[in-house]
Amino acid sequence: MRRSLILALGLTALVLLWMSTGTFVVANRSSPAETSAATAAEPGPRMTVLVTDSHAKQIDREVVVQGQLEPTRRVTLRAETEGKVVEIPVEKGTLVEAGVILVELAKDDRPAQLARAEAELAARRLELSASEQLGSKGMQARTQIKSTQAALAAAEAEIARLRVDLDRLQIRAPFAGVVETRAVEIGSLLQRGDEIVELVDNSRLKAVGYVPQQRASGLRLGQPVRVEMLDESLAEGRISYISQVADPQTRSFRIEAQIDNPDLALASGVSAELRIKVGETTGHLLSPAALTLSDSGQIGVRTVDTDNRVHFFPIALIRTQLDGVWVSGLPPTVRIITQGQGFVSEGDRVAPVSSTGASS
Repeated sequence: MRRSLILALGLTALVLLWMSTGTFVVANRSSPAETSAATAAEPGPRMTVLVTDSHAKQIDREVVVQGQLEPTRRVTLRAETEGKVVEIPVEKGTLVEAGVILVELAKDDRPAQLARAEAELAARRLELSASEQLGSKGMQARTQIKSTQAALAAAEAEIARLRVDLDRLQIRAPFAGVVETRAVEIGSLLQRGDEIVELVDNSRLKAVGYVPQQRASGLRLGQPVRVEMLDESLAEGRISYISQVADPQTRSFRIEAQIDNPDLALASGVSAELRIKVGETTGHLLSPAALTLSDSGQIGVRTVDTDNRVHFFPIALIRTQLDGVWVSGLPPTVRIITQGQGFVSEGDRVAPVSSTGASS
């Protein structure tokens, strides 16, 4: 009797447990569509992002290359004759005019050699005159006259050589410029070809750079060039040279732009940025911090539409400047996510807050 009662109570408990389990399962057998609708109906929390409104502007499309300033003329003067340095009228760094004596060598016995050669020349002239008179009377062979003429020509050549050699003792500036370096001192003994001074003409400079081959086709001789130095000083020039052969290492083309520098305010050898206008386009000025990568690794920006949904736009870089980058590929007017773009994906609904602090 007691065992029957325990068995009945156990069966009753099992039935109640089975019934409760069945009710739970049935309650959760709703369709996937109903479940999705129920989830969508619940608003849930949204990611807060900072946005700013950006409007496209018309800007210049430029080719920008890094380069340097070089002097238009630069020459190393070398000795054209042998001699000892006896005079150095100008010091390094001096601005000189064309024709100014920079270094003078000792004359040594050259004046005496010239005097001897001049006397020799006079004697040869007398010999030739006598030979021609005798020849006219048939008393001098024609070959003797020719020999006297050759001796006269040799004497004249020797005088010309000595005069050129004397002139080479004074090393003069071939053009106006600055004495950049000097390799000699008073007492230096020079041989033909020895380096003496380096003369630099900075009155006109060349802004030199190398343009990538994919951008070189848009350049033309005479195009304006804006040159900016590291100290933010500016200069204007025009393209005067475009290489027709690419550099074998970089596959880029050398370009040169002439820049007037009458007051010598610009120094050669300094780094410079060359900006060459090749057209116009529209773009947005953005902070580099607004740029991000898509899931596929493409660079661009994330934006928010009027429904507060996130979109990704790939962009192309137009140019850079100190306060940001100009990019293309965006609509004329767009709300750009400036903070929080790394935590949202395309299609997400967000809670945008403008850079002024007001909710959008």
